[in-house]
Amino acid sequence: MIVCKQCGHHNEDSDTFCGSCGKFLEWSGERVVVAQPEPEPAPAAEPEPEPVRLGFVDRVKQAVGLDEEQSQPGTTVEQPAAPPVTTAPIAAVPLPVATAAPVSAPEPVLAGVGAPSAPAAVSGGSVDEPVSRRPTSVAPAVTRPRPGPRTMEPPSRRHPGDLICGQCGEGNDPARHFCRRCGNSLDEAIAVRMPWYRRFFNRLFGVRTREAGWRPRRVGPPNVIGGVMRIVRIAIVALLAVGILAFLLVPPFHHLVVDRLTAGVTTVRKAVHPNYVNVYPVTATATSQTAGHAAALTVDRTSNSYWAAIATDRAPQLVFTFSEPQDLSEILFRSGAPGAQPSDFLKQPRPKAVHIIFSDAQGKLITATDITLTDQEGSQFYPIEAKQTTTVRIQIQSVHAASGAAPSAVAIAEVEFKIKD
Repeated sequence: MIVCKQCGHHNEDSDTFCGSCGKFLEWSGERVVVAQPEPEPAPAAEPEPEPVRLGFVDRVKQAVGLDEEQSQPGTTVEQPAAPPVTTAPIAAVPLPVATAAPVSAPEPVLAGVGAPSAPAAVSGGSVDEPVSRRPTSVAPAVTRPRPGPRTMEPPSRRHPGDLICGQCGEGNDPARHFCRRCGNSLDEAIAVRMPWYRRFFNRLFGVRTREAGWRPRRVGPPNVIGGVMRIVRIAIVALLAVGILAFLLVPPFHHLVVDRLTAGVTTVRKAVHPNYVNVYPVTATATSQTAGHAAALTVDRTSNSYWAAIATDRAPQLVFTFSEPQDLSEILFRSGAPGAQPSDFLKQPRPKAVHIIFSDAQGKLITATDITLTDQEGSQFYPIEAKQTTTVRIQIQSVHAASGAAPSAVAIAEVEFKIKD
């Protein structure tokens, strides 16, 4: 456990930043170790004997090597022959005094001319002895190394209910305010949600968890309605499972479901965004027609020909027959007689008020409607609603008069029918 010195929040050992104040725990945190039982005391070691302190003469002998030669048994040390004595004056050569030996004055050593020179004196200090140091009042400054660039590793945890850090993606406990990994604020963090199927099955079959101290609202017989609803939910899930298996394993059921779904989707699409497709009758007849302007010219899919009734026909009619029943949704009229000049349109009477009757294959009336056409050259579209129509009868009740002498009773260039697809 790491305790933040700034706010006192308790953090886990793997946290890098404080969850309460967001401080960097390597600088402002203190690791708390759980107290362990004290181990049994080890047996006391025997005291080592104090080292023998050598005197000045012994150190000199040890440096010269006399001590080692004497210590070897069976060896004889040959002394060099004494040189002839001369009358040269004897000089006193002082030796350096060791700092560790408490000697009041150095002992002089006699040396003569031609005599071997004495070896250099060994310093009285030993490697084992501590070195003295003057005490200081200022503690040495300890420089903390600046943290280098941190290598971001992939998130280590993603549990349901955790707050996801928007900077490093690490999962954090809901009680934290700062990311446990990068120290970023968790004010706008997103909580991890369980998948929809796990929430669904937990809602159906999961055991509800109650808070401590929860008590039922009333004491009495068991909740029968709750048990019934639970059984109903289990039955619905079982039916869904059986239906999915039948759809995957039984071909007739598969085709039936696909056909029903296709029909339903098509019906919705036709109502929302329909596509209109032309359907053409197989026959077209009229109560009368002039030479060269038969009724079939109204469904020839061209606009340079027309049907014209004779001038004596007071109630001209057109009858169209389809090869199979059609669900008609729109009808198109192109009035008048087309010509090379715009004035040719006005030379023939144009339909004004028409009455349209829709019948089925047995001649039974399905529906009827009245339409008033405008006196203009070009296509005019009108919506209709006639299901399973086989025969369409168009009765001309009134016309827009011609500009001159009327050569016919009425003229229509084209009639078209459309269905929704």
